[in-house]
Amino acid sequence: MSHSTPQPTGLDLSLRHHVVRTLTLAAPVVVTRVGMMTMASVDVIVLGRAGADALADYVLATALYEGLIATMAGLLLGVPVLAAKAFGAGEFRTLGPIWWRGLLYGLLLGTGLCGLLQFTEPLFLWAGQPADMAARGSAVTGMLACALPSLALVIVSSSFLEAINRPSVGTMAVLLANLANLALNIPLVFGWGPIPALGAIGCALATALNSAFLAAGLFLYIRYGLRDRAALGVVGQPSGGWAAATAVRRIGYAAGLSYGMEAGSFSVITLVVGLLGPLALAMHGVLFQFIALPFMVAFGIAAATQVRVGNAWGRGDPRGLWLASWIGLALASLITGAAAVLYLLIPESLVGLFTTDASVIAGATPILGWTALVLMFDGGQTVMNHACRGRGDTWVPTSFHLVSYWVIMIPLAVWLTFPVGQGLAGIYQAIALASMASLMAMALRFTVIARRPL
Repeated sequence: MSHSTPQPTGLDLSLRHHVVRTLTLAAPVVVTRVGMMTMASVDVIVLGRAGADALADYVLATALYEGLIATMAGLLLGVPVLAAKAFGAGEFRTLGPIWWRGLLYGLLLGTGLCGLLQFTEPLFLWAGQPADMAARGSAVTGMLACALPSLALVIVSSSFLEAINRPSVGTMAVLLANLANLALNIPLVFGWGPIPALGAIGCALATALNSAFLAAGLFLYIRYGLRDRAALGVVGQPSGGWAAATAVRRIGYAAGLSYGMEAGSFSVITLVVGLLGPLALAMHGVLFQFIALPFMVAFGIAAATQVRVGNAWGRGDPRGLWLASWIGLALASLITGAAAVLYLLIPESLVGLFTTDASVIAGATPILGWTALVLMFDGGQTVMNHACRGRGDTWVPTSFHLVSYWVIMIPLAVWLTFPVGQGLAGIYQAIALASMASLMAMALRFTVIARRPL
């Protein structure tokens, strides 16, 4: 056999290598992402036992808050993209300055957005929410907003650790934060000793406190706990000021717009659900957990895929870039597909994990099948989105999100919910169709850019 003849087992070994590498990097990233999401799920579970009205107030409050978290994550995407590329190219001394500049940028973003969310009641009223719900929801939103500066720092530090292939510390920090979140939630929501029962406001206060603890822990580890912090340029703050962070900001503009548009469209969806009343909002708060939790697994795989695509781009490896993306898509599809099957098999038991309110359980159970359909497409579209961004493509995926979630999803959701009469089920039907369109567009786009010379 000549040297030019491909070995039969070569592709298998290469595929096995890429799967193992993706899973090795993705596993702690997935745990971190799911851990971040389970803090929100714990909030829903606790408030689901405080009554449908408390849960409805919290769901309305998170409509704007969660959209801004996603926007921040997009605006700060320059940190992991540039760090992954520098790490892949062996430019280790440039990593620390990327982190420091990301921290400053994130703190400014989080503080500014926190200020904006202190004045949301007029917006809720303008969107047609009942006056009492708008007042209560606005108060909860204002408290939740106090977590945004800390969460921006968490995003920067955790994504930085992922980009340099050290995500396990972030994972452990998030797991500890989940325990702290539950420990804070129970007394603040239901009351304990001298602490009054604060309901949804108490849940928001727990989120703000917990986020501050998590941000401080990650900062202290990177600044003082990394053994090779000097070699990575972490010791000492970078020079150049605001202008030196242009590259970090520039990459994030398109991603911030893209993530913000996607999350903002879901904020609009929540406001549409609010027009159906408090019970529908409570049901939506429970049902959305069944999308969000598996999506975070897919999002963790997507983050790992982005890092691996960025590493391959940095070292000039087109085949590695190609395999990293499609293996990421396959792994995410397996996970979300398994979750979708489970939803179809035992819907009522699963809904009952989040609430004890009989009316919420009865209303949400028949709709859970539609969330299964959403999962079949939503996880895949975020993997291909991240693969495109790992290759440096920014504005085209942003335009795809604009079309999928604003041009398709929102009008379709309103039409299916009200004129067609599908109610809350129409919301999830629209999400499924929009996610399918996004997946197809992102996959085609990556196929095009992956063929470009590196």
